[in-house]
Amino acid sequence: MKFFLFQIQQHSSEMPNAASTEKYYVVVGVIAILFLGIVGYLVSMDKKIKELEK
Repeated sequence: MKFFLFQIQQHSSEMPNAASTEKYYVVVGVIAILFLGIVGYLVSMDKKIKELEK
């Protein structure tokens, strides 16, 4: 029984498997797309405000 528990503890401390690594890439991609969308929106708003100031 102790050997089985030791194997579970040892397995949980290993590097993440491929499926969880792919999830990280999806999360980073979604955050990057949101960031680029916000930046694009702010740039377009800045252009519109500069036109109104003229």
